[in-house]
Amino acid sequence: MDMDDDFMGEIEFNLSPEQGELVRRAISLASSSQSDEFRSLNPLIAIMQWWEANHVDADEVRRTPEGTLVEVCRRYIASHKPR
Repeated sequence: MDMDDDFMGEIEFNLSPEQGELVRRAISLASSSQSDEFRSLNPLIAIMQWWEANHVDADEVRRTPEGTLVEVCRRYIASHKPR
């Protein structure tokens, strides 16, 4: 999955097809917010900000960058899906 960020340049993650689908679902969920323009324009940054604000133990997810991204997205989806 390639991502382009104006500040950092291109970022590339080596994701499996299943991991890529999970990240796409999280990004789609974050960007679907009609009430938050930042989230709709910068969904991955919004997901990571959510993680920073709501995650209790950062050591719990010490993994590769890809592993961390996938775990954060998995938890984001779980916490934001309709009940």
